[in-house]
Amino acid sequence: MRVLIINSMFYTQAYRRCVDELGKFPDIELTVLTVDSWIMNDRVGMADPLAPDAPYAFVKGTTGWSGKENRGFYTSGLATAFKLSKPEVIFLMEEPFSLFALQVLFFRAIFAPNAPIVFFTWNNLSFRVFDYRPSIWYRLVSRWTLDRFAGALTANDDGIQVLRDAGFGKPIEKIGYGVETERFAHRDELTLNSLRSCLGLNANTIVIGYIGRILWMKGLDLLLEAIAMLEREDIRILLVGSGDYESEFLRLAQKLGLAGQIIHLPSIPHNEVAQYMQLIDIFVLPSRRVKMWAEQFGRVAIEAMAAGAIVIGSDSGAIPEVIGDGGFIFEENDKYSLAIALHKALDLSPEQRSSMIAHARERAQTTFTWRKFATQAAGFIQNIYRSR
Repeated sequence: MRVLIINSMFYTQAYRRCVDELGKFPDIELTVLTVDSWIMNDRVGMADPLAPDAPYAFVKGTTGWSGKENRGFYTSGLATAFKLSKPEVIFLMEEPFSLFALQVLFFRAIFAPNAPIVFFTWNNLSFRVFDYRPSIWYRLVSRWTLDRFAGALTANDDGIQVLRDAGFGKPIEKIGYGVETERFAHRDELTLNSLRSCLGLNANTIVIGYIGRILWMKGLDLLLEAIAMLEREDIRILLVGSGDYESEFLRLAQKLGLAGQIIHLPSIPHNEVAQYMQLIDIFVLPSRRVKMWAEQFGRVAIEAMAAGAIVIGSDSGAIPEVIGDGGFIFEENDKYSLAIALHKALDLSPEQRSSMIAHARERAQTTFTWRKFATQAAGFIQNIYRSR
């Protein structure tokens, strides 16, 4: 079965783990199309080199509106990928309301009119109402594309209902996204001890942390207010990241008397994220739903579970699906509920803590692997191909 898989994020080796696994299936002849460069978080990233033993053909295309998410489009590469792969199935890992989706349908009509298209979506809100960016455009595009796709894979439970509400009657399956859990589970105690020393952390310090973008919808004000209620001087707040809410967050910390307990690192190298995550005793993901935004997955919570942290997350979006019984869930937008969850985490006995960490790590390493993602995606694609 010849499969053409398309995803702008495959320009990085980290995201390419998906196709590294999918290409290992003996009955799949895989061709990958991605971009030669992309803008992420205001930084231009060039495509990582291809591994010499990559189990797939690889095509890099140029793009317009790089970094504009669903408004980006290919200016070259699509025709080459279709001619090279002669696809029998197309796996589009882009949103169905994107310009990428429109382009793929156009090129499919020319080069592979009988090839069914399976798409992957993160969307857990609505295909009928977009109150951000070019809403009318997104609505019209999704209305046209959804009828022409053969099946959908979604990253969360809400995504299934959203597609059904939009009138999508084709097969849908929820699929756990892959995370490099082994990188976060592997510990180098010498490096960790050096980091602790550099950050002024001693054996009695409790580190409550967050790694990610500092935005209001991430609920970081709730984290500060809940920690202030604990009135504990042995707590340090490790905050790694930057964003629009950064200045206001630091002002709130000053107001609450927590400024001296905060360790803020606006940016760290990508290959050091796992080490900083391993310094955290209690990781908190306090996101709140805001208009047409809700957490679609919560990969950072999985990374924290793999790293050995006790994880606390709000009940917003897909966070409870990710954490499951591997951590604590508190009521979205409720600082008192978060304070109670923090109390529970801090009051765990050593045996309870070890048991919870082991269970969470097992959940992360068995439920959210690239091999599992590829296995489930391959099975779904094969079923679509057989029933085309």
